[in-house]
Amino acid sequence: MKINRVRYLRGPNYFNYRPMIWIELDLEELEFQPSSKIPGFADKLLEILPGLAKHTCSRGYEGGFAERLREGTWMGHILEHMAIELQIMAGIDVKHGKTITGGEKGIYYVTYEYKEQKSGFLAFELAMDIAGKILKSGKAAPDISGSVATLGTAYYENKLGPSTEAIYEAALAMKIPAERVRKDSLLRLGTGSKQKWVQATITSETPFLAVENSCDKQATKDILQSCGLPVPKGEAVTELSGIFKASKSIGYPLVVKPLSGRQGQGVITNIMNRDELFNVVNCLDKHVKDYIVEKYYEGNDYRLLVVGKKLAAASMRIPPFIIGNGQDSIRKLIAIENTNPLRGEGHEKPMTKIPLNYTVSCFLEKFDLSLDSIPEKGQVVQVVGNANLSTGGQAIDVTEEVHPEVAEIAVNAAMAVGLDVAGIDFISKDISKPFDPANSVIIEVNAAPGIRMHHYPSKGKSRNAGKAIVEHLFNSRGEAAIPVIAVTGTNGKTTTTRLIKHLLEGPGKTIGMTNSDGVYIGNRCIDEGDCSGPISARKVLANPAVDLAVLETARGGMLREGLAFRHCDAAVVTNVDEDHLGLDGIDTFGQLVKLKRLITEVVIDEGHSILNADDPEVAKMAEYTKGQVIFTSLNEKNEHIQQSITNGNPAWFLNDDGWIIHAEIGGELVRFLPAAEIPVTIEGSARHNIANLLQALAAAKSQGAELEILKEKSLTFIPDFRYSKGRFNILEIKGRNVIVDYAHNIAGLQAVFGTVAALKKNRLLTVLSAPGDRLDSDIMEMGKISASQTDLFVIKEDSDLRGRKPLEAAFLLEKAALHYIQREKIHIVPEELEAFRKAWELSVPGDTLLLLYEEFTKVKEFIAATDSKTSIDR
Repeated sequence: MKINRVRYLRGPNYFNYRPMIWIELDLEELEFQPSSKIPGFADKLLEILPGLAKHTCSRGYEGGFAERLREGTWMGHILEHMAIELQIMAGIDVKHGKTITGGEKGIYYVTYEYKEQKSGFLAFELAMDIAGKILKSGKAAPDISGSVATLGTAYYENKLGPSTEAIYEAALAMKIPAERVRKDSLLRLGTGSKQKWVQATITSETPFLAVENSCDKQATKDILQSCGLPVPKGEAVTELSGIFKASKSIGYPLVVKPLSGRQGQGVITNIMNRDELFNVVNCLDKHVKDYIVEKYYEGNDYRLLVVGKKLAAASMRIPPFIIGNGQDSIRKLIAIENTNPLRGEGHEKPMTKIPLNYTVSCFLEKFDLSLDSIPEKGQVVQVVGNANLSTGGQAIDVTEEVHPEVAEIAVNAAMAVGLDVAGIDFISKDISKPFDPANSVIIEVNAAPGIRMHHYPSKGKSRNAGKAIVEHLFNSRGEAAIPVIAVTGTNGKTTTTRLIKHLLEGPGKTIGMTNSDGVYIGNRCIDEGDCSGPISARKVLANPAVDLAVLETARGGMLREGLAFRHCDAAVVTNVDEDHLGLDGIDTFGQLVKLKRLITEVVIDEGHSILNADDPEVAKMAEYTKGQVIFTSLNEKNEHIQQSITNGNPAWFLNDDGWIIHAEIGGELVRFLPAAEIPVTIEGSARHNIANLLQALAAAKSQGAELEILKEKSLTFIPDFRYSKGRFNILEIKGRNVIVDYAHNIAGLQAVFGTVAALKKNRLLTVLSAPGDRLDSDIMEMGKISASQTDLFVIKEDSDLRGRKPLEAAFLLEKAALHYIQREKIHIVPEELEAFRKAWELSVPGDTLLLLYEEFTKVKEFIAATDSKTSIDR
């Protein structure tokens, strides 16, 4: 077996709305060995991965996969299930997968869900390794415990931290865009001009000075004390000798902690006398120079989470302890406790493993104990001087027990320091009672407080602190996400996208756009080339200047990475024709329709799906969207248009008199403009552009655009190189009409030649190439369409052959063309610019030249050399 290609489908995709890994797998010799023909394979696999027995597979019931395994299934399918099960065993919550047979023998497209990229792919590599060992091992089943441990380590090392992950999941649940930036725990919440940032639990609303103050424990105390908030008596010292001096003025019991410490590291509590203090000082970290010495308060240790001036959650924290058995040392008892499945490294589990470091040794020292001491049976030994989860403590939810006075003090403390999200460490004998200054005190105010304890308490109710933080930043999805209009289809995507942008542009509004020739922020092009994929879309969605995004969403990008957005406000589907079949597992027209349908499936409930009712497959997409459907049609008698009018739903269509009509909500019909008066329709002859315009009008109106503004905008969209570069641009050069277009498939050519027929006066000279990734039959059909409409045919070749041999596609075009025109009227000129020049040499005044380009730069070069008066860069 070998892996040919790997893709990470980060957004909603053909297979699932969740992130999926796509792998092109070549089974090689295993193509001829289904599992039923490999002796003992099924039994061994189920022995080492018993969870596979519960997989339902396509049969829909538990045990379905095991049945298929014994009946006989292929290794690609088996590896899919193994990769899922290995992730589950490593503690990763996944379940979805699908394997598709490729067009070539032995090729399979394996897809399965993943949570984190590195561990997701590692699961497949481990599955291949395990399967290989089973095939070679004879009767013995391999030990996979090491593989599972390796996978779990990779996952927890690379995933988001628990606090950031909680915020991320909460945002997605609220349909608020959330994207991890870089490898650390940095999140962009929202899009465009509405975006905000979160790292751990520090937000873009958190003042820098507040974080600085909270990191300086003495500064925090001074601020709180100045506001009359309760803090322990204490002093900051800069030398170890100062600790003893401070102890005299403060009095025992004491707490000693680093001035700038975090996560409870180096904190020693309840020091009862000078002898204990002496033991503590002797084992303090010598690298720490500055300490705080404070009065120790007897009581419970609470963490109060304040978010946006509200108490969001509260936990009582219990320091880590062990219970003696009279035989084992404290060191061994800690090791035993650390095998508790609820404990893990760092923040991966609800509780952290108890450390075996100087902090534990130092704390035990004050009781004349060490890690090698053996406690008596039943003796409870606290092993760390604080209750932080990071040092092995436990948390019990007490949110509903907090007295209002205590909650008010916690909120005031966060406000005093200036934090919008704060963890208030509070000592009190009973937090359910009114505040008592004699035995209650604030010991710390923390920026970036961990919220794991609130989501996964050792006891008590889980609190969705992540959601509280997201709701603090945004009241709704509308406050977080700029409107997104996605446009897909086989033909007309670019023109429709450009039209929508033009119709919606206005003072004070910056529109971001991606299409097949670039990425635009307002009128500024920030990237050139085919930018109709998710990488380009994310540039627009991440740009803080953008107020609305119009995104051309092509087939290739959806297959490579999925969508760049999880939800959109409007989806526009122009049409679906048989194009690009036989690529990446999309072999049938039905599969292509399903792929294009994806953008309608992710429309928000309040959104809109604008569907071309003249295309039966597009019209059927109405069944799959949650948004309001707006049909468009070139035929007022179209059944979907008539049904929309009857039901009082909006629609846009062309009536028999050539007027564009808007059916408003409620059924009223409003005459918009005669289609022939709108420049992009080429005096009404470009019916494909009328169809594009109808959809653009529907999309713009769905976003609140007024009809009078839309009329004005429609009349100012000129199909020239400024507004509609490369899409049926017409130039008059030295007595010849030169038409430039990008039609590169059967339906596109039919639309273009239909418009050209209404315009040409004398001969038509066509320059055309065929993309190499089309089927032979499609290329020949393109040749027939072109040759049947043209007088002279110049055949060129794309610079990207897409797997074809040189001139292979050109000869197919020629072969088809010979059925319609004589050989002497066909010229094969491979290089695009030279082909344009050849057509010009063959033309005479009065002729029409149709230049169907691959690279627009070649069009620019040709026109610059032929007509210096015409400027494309406008």
